[in-house]
Amino acid sequence: MSKFPTLSEMGINNPGEIDRYSLSSTDKHDVLRVFYKRKKGSFLPTTKRFEFGRATKAVISDSGSKKTEITYPISPFLQKAMEEMDGIIDAKKSSIEHAKLIKQELQSLHQDMVSRLVYIESLIDEM
Repeated sequence: MSKFPTLSEMGINNPGEIDRYSLSSTDKHDVLRVFYKRKKGSFLPTTKRFEFGRATKAVISDSGSKKTEITYPISPFLQKAMEEMDGIIDAKKSSIEHAKLIKQELQSLHQDMVSRLVYIESLIDEM
């Protein structure tokens, strides 16, 4: 069983390489573009395009006169795919932010060590 069943069903075999996505919509359909971060020299495409149709749905807009309005809701399959991609992208961002935090902590530790070494050397010079 795949960790990302919707993306697998769409034919996305390497969900870990997803960098971002964009969505454009009209009344009748949605166009999803998935952008990948590929390794240098890869022959695989850097983008994939998917189209999702929108179903027609009649909704009562005025219950007194039973007036209906036609709406075109987004595909539930597309919503699941976007949720899975959001999870992938958020996980990447959080790991990048975590790496930046660790790097800042290392720099702070380095500065503290340098200042302590200078202090200890000054004590030795006073002897």
